[in-house]
Amino acid sequence: MKKCFIIFCFFITVFAYSAPQKNKKVITFKADIASYQEVKAKNVFKGQGNAYLEIDDYKIYCEEIEIHFFKDNKGEDQIEKALFNKTIRIFNDEEQVQIGGEEAEYYREEKKFVIRNNAFYTDAKDEVAVFGDTIYNYDEEKVTIIQGNSRIYQKDIFAKGAFVKYTKSDKQMSISGFPTVRNQGSEYSARKIIVDVENNTFILQGDLSAEILNTDDSK
Repeated sequence: MKKCFIIFCFFITVFAYSAPQKNKKVITFKADIASYQEVKAKNVFKGQGNAYLEIDDYKIYCEEIEIHFFKDNKGEDQIEKALFNKTIRIFNDEEQVQIGGEEAEYYREEKKFVIRNNAFYTDAKDEVAVFGDTIYNYDEEKVTIIQGNSRIYQKDIFAKGAFVKYTKSDKQMSISGFPTVRNQGSEYSARKIIVDVENNTFILQGDLSAEILNTDDSK
């Protein structure tokens, strides 16, 4: 009974300070086991086992969650950040975006996710999937940055490089750090490669090298 009481009490507390503010949505938190502690005058809630957090436009599933609060100028608790661990899946239904990995952080004021360890980003609308060592997703700027061992799959295009910047406003991915791209059996490399996600094409900039598949249809 104690475990259920902690979870239920947390939900009511969040609802109480969120409801009066029309510009903020209700936050939902669930877990098999939840605990509370105060660290350096800040409140921290922890959840373990089938953990779930619904915040802003995101639904987050994982095994472990830490939610850190701070006191605003009115003395009310506000969420500063949330930390996630193990089998993380982050969904934005409106944008049809899914992000995942084994470690993640969400900084609420910046609306920024940082995902590490088997990190991935998929966009169902544009039929694109990106994998890398670390992913930074900036919600307000509509920008996603992938660092380290980055791989992009987009319809007939496969590209890779050390660094990728995906600008959603113009639906372009800028790839640098010894980038290469493969398309219909041919492989290209350049100083920078830009993948036009909307039109399923790519642009090569600087030090171009290509191995083009030449099919013989003369028979």
